[in-house]
Amino acid sequence: MKIGRAEDFFRNLNGIQLRVLDGGYAAGGLEWNGSVNAPPYSRLYYICGGDPYIEAEGDPVRLEQGWCCLLPAGFSFRFACRTAMEQLYFHIQLVDDTGIDLLRSCREMLAMPAGEERIRRMRSLTDENSPRASLGLRQELYGTLLSLLDAGGVELSRTVCSPCVLDAVGYIREHLSLQLTVGELAAHAHVSESTLEKTFRAEMGQSIGRYIDQEIFLKAESRLRHTDLSIAQMSAEFGFCDQFYFSRRFRERYGLSPRQYRRERPI
Repeated sequence: MKIGRAEDFFRNLNGIQLRVLDGGYAAGGLEWNGSVNAPPYSRLYYICGGDPYIEAEGDPVRLEQGWCCLLPAGFSFRFACRTAMEQLYFHIQLVDDTGIDLLRSCREMLAMPAGEERIRRMRSLTDENSPRASLGLRQELYGTLLSLLDAGGVELSRTVCSPCVLDAVGYIREHLSLQLTVGELAAHAHVSESTLEKTFRAEMGQSIGRYIDQEIFLKAESRLRHTDLSIAQMSAEFGFCDQFYFSRRFRERYGLSPRQYRRERPI
């Protein structure tokens, strides 16, 4: 008997994970209006009704009832509606075992018909709190992503990272704080600071400082959505000198103060 072992196959099969950071059903009117600048996660919308639209470069693109669209991580856009908006929404990351979001390979909005019956089925699944419903919903999300990527001709690619970068990324996630230094990370990864900085920028496409900021504010956004932690508690957790500096940095990134963000909860 012969058994073939394809290590890359199993690495891809078991190492790619869909993270659903937030999601559900939303409906509103003209208050659904704002902008998103280089988000750290992707948004997946299923349009149930209304007349919402997205504007990036050029003319607004109306999101038709029964359609779905993907707004990938890193893609800046403005959102609004002319009278009303009704949709299912999901904030997602498609990460590999290094924690890198594969959807960053996508550089533009993707949209296609999803079918009103399918959207109704998905809404029913979001209302049902059971393991079976969760599996069904996850299957629908994976299917939508594959269809959108195929329609857009988008190929997902995985970055092969050096051991020092993987060590640094793991350490950042375990000790997430504004107080982390390149020296501390380099010592953990057993390389010089210059080697780590150069390799990290080349393989991750950004500086270490920017990556730390991204991870901090992604966690902070989740805390605001899903916990009752005070702004002062979050500021201390992430190593800011005080809550006012944390709030200023948050507003620079999201256009809202942490308190406004928690109250308005943009989707």
